[in-house]
Amino acid sequence: MNSKRIIKGKLFLAALVTMLCGMVAGGCSDDKDELAGKQYGHVQFRLYKSASYTQEETTRAGTASTRATAMDRLSDAQKVEIEMQHNGMSITQTLVLNAYNESNAEYGMRSDKLELLTGTYKIVGYKLLDKLDEVITGISPGADETFEVVSRGLTTKDLVADSQARGMVTFKLIKSGLTTRAADGESIDYLFSDIKVIDVTVTNTFTRVPVTIKNLKVTYKEEYEEHPNTDYTDDNKHKDKYKDIGTAKCDSAVWLPAGTYQVTSYTIYKKSGSVTSTLDSRSQLAGEMFSVEDNRQTDDALVPIQLSPAAAYIKDYIALKAIWEALDGKNWSFTGETSPAGATWNFNKEVDMWGDQPGVSLDSKGRVISLSLEGFGAKGRVPDAIGQLTELKVLSFGSHNEKLGGRLFGAGGITPDMSDAQKQKMRMHYKELFLDYDPRENMSELLQDGINRDPEMAKIKKSNRISMKDMQIGQTTNNITFISKAVMRLKNLQQLYIANSPIKAEDICTDWENENSEYAKSFKEESSSWAWRTLTDLTDVEVYNCPNLTKLPEFLFELPEMQLLNIASNKGIDGLNGARDGSGDQLTADWKKLADAPVGAKLQILYFGYNNLKKFPPYASLNKMRKLGLLDCINNNLTGKLEAFGKEVEFTTLTLDNNQITEIPENFCGFTDQVESLSFAHNLIEYIPNIFNAESIYTMKSIDFSYNRIGQNDGKNINCSLDDFKGINATTVSLSNNLIKKFPTELFAKGSPISTIDLSNNLMTEIPEYSLKPKEGNYKNTYLLTVVDLRFNKLTRLSDDFRATTLPYLKNLDLSYNCFSKFPTEPLNSSQLQAIGIRFQRDADGNRILREWPTGITTCPSLIQLQIGSNDIRKVNETLTSQLYILDIKDNPNISIDVTSVCSDIRAGMYKLIYDKTQDIRGCDALDIKR
Repeated sequence: MNSKRIIKGKLFLAALVTMLCGMVAGGCSDDKDELAGKQYGHVQFRLYKSASYTQEETTRAGTASTRATAMDRLSDAQKVEIEMQHNGMSITQTLVLNAYNESNAEYGMRSDKLELLTGTYKIVGYKLLDKLDEVITGISPGADETFEVVSRGLTTKDLVADSQARGMVTFKLIKSGLTTRAADGESIDYLFSDIKVIDVTVTNTFTRVPVTIKNLKVTYKEEYEEHPNTDYTDDNKHKDKYKDIGTAKCDSAVWLPAGTYQVTSYTIYKKSGSVTSTLDSRSQLAGEMFSVEDNRQTDDALVPIQLSPAAAYIKDYIALKAIWEALDGKNWSFTGETSPAGATWNFNKEVDMWGDQPGVSLDSKGRVISLSLEGFGAKGRVPDAIGQLTELKVLSFGSHNEKLGGRLFGAGGITPDMSDAQKQKMRMHYKELFLDYDPRENMSELLQDGINRDPEMAKIKKSNRISMKDMQIGQTTNNITFISKAVMRLKNLQQLYIANSPIKAEDICTDWENENSEYAKSFKEESSSWAWRTLTDLTDVEVYNCPNLTKLPEFLFELPEMQLLNIASNKGIDGLNGARDGSGDQLTADWKKLADAPVGAKLQILYFGYNNLKKFPPYASLNKMRKLGLLDCINNNLTGKLEAFGKEVEFTTLTLDNNQITEIPENFCGFTDQVESLSFAHNLIEYIPNIFNAESIYTMKSIDFSYNRIGQNDGKNINCSLDDFKGINATTVSLSNNLIKKFPTELFAKGSPISTIDLSNNLMTEIPEYSLKPKEGNYKNTYLLTVVDLRFNKLTRLSDDFRATTLPYLKNLDLSYNCFSKFPTEPLNSSQLQAIGIRFQRDADGNRILREWPTGITTCPSLIQLQIGSNDIRKVNETLTSQLYILDIKDNPNISIDVTSVCSDIRAGMYKLIYDKTQDIRGCDALDIKR
């Protein structure tokens, strides 16, 4: 602040005389200056509103005897002109008044500092000036209005002026109306937490003058308050004295003239990005009264936001509680990512917060759109209240994935309104979890290692197919025994899952849970128009592992747009406890009914595994399922020759494993351009089915015929002439664990584009010449063969077919567990050969018969792995090289080999030698050989 020295009239003369006297008597100019300085001090004036000035302060400040009309705001005064008397002299000075801002000015303003001679001063009067130096008001203080200026000190002096009494207030939004009966037709389609901005009008209860404050920002926060829960008995483990509440407060405090007020109207807004939209506007309110006092802050003046129990989302939440109570919710026990172990739903909160529960998803208006009860252990009958949730899109009473892989519903899983890509991914979840299997997993470690090392070949992804299922078939995770037909009211439903439940087919959506219930009574008038055919959005249905089903529930046959149906693991249908006493007719009849219904032409995915299905429906019914692309009939009781779908039904994925199928008809099915895998493993199939076509431009990933009886009929691999056989358009073909005696030349003669073939565990004693090539010319796609598994046969030699001229891209070959007495050198001239195995060669009596090391094998250009263990290799005269860096010589008791040339690589961990410590291995002490 600026300091000003004001000396007028006699005061100036007195000071001058004093100064001259000092110069004569003192002698030292510094001493004179110091003496002069001690004769001055400072005063600062503080201006306050008279309304907020305390009695004690008023006494010190004095009271104005003459006042003009009161100012509206204290900040209107920009300067003070003050007249004082000192030692009979009159002094007048104009000083600037300061405050940090206009709001702070209400609490008082300070003048610049004024430098005066020491002594006593009396205030004669003062005027307040505005920013144009116009007088606002003049004030005459009391008779004793004095102050003292002390040497080198600062004196403060309070002044008062009349200004409008004004205080600050903050607003708190509260929920109103939820406990009262709503007016008919009243609809609230916003959430309390949606409120982001509010305009509030308050009215002075005395003057009736309204004041509107606009654009107050609102912050929503969830808290709790101490509130004894009367819903539970004292001994209930969920009793909680704290109640969850939602609060909303305005971020800013606003000034109001002093007085008593109440909120009389408001308008609330929602913000989405930069867009602001009106949620609601209410008038003629009579909120709780609140007082505003001068220069004081009143916190949390209440704004009663009118909510209604008639709001659709509130009705949803009340229905949720009814469902929770009907299904023994107090004893639910759920563990989730955001919930502690043993959690259940919590209704110890304000009713408009009841929708915030595990397994429940809400839309932007608070409506329930997803409800998953998987993993809670629900028990009882699903009540009619389920029909209230009319915005519900996903409904699950259990699923195939409750325990093994985490919750199937929610973030990262099944959610409402999924894109086509997301929906297709979730439809494949069961397939990926329990069906997907790469037949190359049955190949030897040598071959699998070679495949996975090759960047040009698809890696072998280990599957879950052989692992235990999520729930063992017939065991349950819940005890839901009835589902109200009010589900039919849910016209927006997209996914419906029922699983791991003891429910019966006749108790699924066929009747009211209680026809006298409040919900049943309110729905009855409209229920006459309910029909499953109106649920056109319901495309995905699962009725899985329900052991008490003796037939499929009726609603499945009436759905108009169902695309996925999972009815796996329902052993009760046609089981020993079923209505047909294991005859196997019911499930076939249900499938026929499904295929003949309108929905049969819409089905794309049908999971039918782990049931008691004994035969397919007739061709006339199956041929109607023109969109069926994925069929799973794994682990059923299918017997004999299958019925055909016809070429018009084109599959992408087909799994028929673990049945007793003997024959696949030639017109069995067609295949799409996206066909992936077909599996016929673990059946009684006697011939390679002639259902493929090697000439197709679409090549399948894999076909699995392992563990069948192919070749048992006079050594025939096919049941037709070579001219009629069409070959197989697949990259990987598995024929392992069959009864094949003759190499399946038919496959290559018809141009099958096979790159990997598994012929292990068969009965072949030789592979004659011209098995992979004709006498003249070639089989056009034989050159594609890169991986061959011939383990566990009775082979004694390889023909010239295995030379590079026929198989130029052969990379991995395993001949282990055969009868070779001489190392087959035919494949070694292939420039691509990387791994070859010839372990455990025995004759008919079990004698070791392979004794000679394949001299020159280290010069093969690409060979990096040789497995020649479990034989009787003797003296090795060849010098090893680091290029062949994986060598298995284990269990050759008479071997003698020098590894000096690769010892440094062995020490560096760059050479893998598989050996016995008792073998005669020389040249590297790093091997710890026992001498």
